[in-house]
Amino acid sequence: MRKILIASLIAFSACDDGDILEHVTYQQEGMKVAVEAEISGINSWTNEYTVTLSGFESQRNDKDIPEYSEISKQILQPKDGKLHITLGGVPQTVNYLEITVINRIRQRVITLWQHELTADDKNSKDTLRLDAGRLDVDMFTYIQNEYLNKSCANCHGLSERGAAAGLFLTEGKSLAAMVNVPSSKRAGINIVSPYDTARSSLHLILWGKLPEAHHNHTDKLAIDAEKELIDNWILGGGK
Repeated sequence: MRKILIASLIAFSACDDGDILEHVTYQQEGMKVAVEAEISGINSWTNEYTVTLSGFESQRNDKDIPEYSEISKQILQPKDGKLHITLGGVPQTVNYLEITVINRIRQRVITLWQHELTADDKNSKDTLRLDAGRLDVDMFTYIQNEYLNKSCANCHGLSERGAAAGLFLTEGKSLAAMVNVPSSKRAGINIVSPYDTARSSLHLILWGKLPEAHHNHTDKLAIDAEKELIDNWILGGGK
C-alpha cells in the first residue's frame, strides 16, 4: 500500500509540473529595434556620460529642463567601428529613437542621431531595422561643432578683425590655442588647464567668474548642462 501511495504522489507531481510548464509563457512587450552604424569616438566621453540607444517621448528642448529616457541601452565602441545594437521592449510612449549621450540620471544631454517613430513603426510586429549612417561621436568634436563653431568662432577666428584676444577657436586651431596656454586675462592660470576647472579661464568666463574679461560670455551656451559638459571635458583631461 505504501508503495502504491508513493507512486501516486510521484505521478501527481509530474502531472502538475507538466501542466504548469504548458501554460506559463514569457513575452517581452513593446517594439524591438535593431540599429546599425559606423561609429567612432565613444571612448572619448568621460565617466559622467554614457553613449546609448535610447527612446524618448519628446524631442530635446532648448531650455534647461531635464528630459529622461523611457528606455536606454549602453553602446560600447565596436572594435571594427561597425555598430549592431538591438533594443527590445520599447514602450508605445516612445516617439523618438536616438543615439544620444545621457548623464548618470538618464537625462538626455545631447542627441547624435534621431529617428521619429511613425504609427506604422509602432504597430509593426517585425523588428524595426534602422541605419544611422556614419557617426563621429568624439566628445571634443561635438564641443567644436556645436559650441565653439556656433557660439565662439564668430569673434574668435572668423571675424574680419581677426580673433578677439588673439584666441582662435576655429576648427583645427582651437585645441592648440587653449590647452596649457596662459590666460591673457588672469595671471597664473591657463585658458584650459587639463583636470582643473578652477585654473581654466574657459570655465571661469562661461560661468561669469572672470571679471577681468571685457565681455559677458555667460549667455554663449544656452543651458547649464552645456557648460557642465565643457567642465567635464576639462576635468577629463581636455583632449
